[in-house]
Amino acid sequence: MLALSQSLYNEVTATLALAGRDDLAKRLDWELRKKETLTSKQAANLLGVSSANTVKNWLKGGQFPGAFKTSGGHWRFLRGEVLAVRERMAELRELNERQELAPPDTGGREVEPPLL
Repeated sequence: MLALSQSLYNEVTATLALAGRDDLAKRLDWELRKKETLTSKQAANLLGVSSANTVKNWLKGGQFPGAFKTSGGHWRFLRGEVLAVRERMAELRELNERQELAPPDTGGREVEPPLL
């Protein structure tokens, strides 16, 4: 996989813009983002859940703030966010196994339970 530093990426896209090739800058952006993004099914597989709808429900709950819809209306999830959720799930699982999982302090107010 080709990796570009942020400064090189900025320089390339600025040069393309100066050359009047915004189309190529957008294409480059899409190609780079495509490698860093997952479909809802890919995210579900990485998280070990059986349904892409579960991931979409977690999206509605705010778990994936960087997720975006493609022009075709399909959700894409940032790989880093999915990996972070997977790590939080593993940490919670470990705490639960050690019976160290305690409810959060809500200051006496009623709150909705978190998705994870």
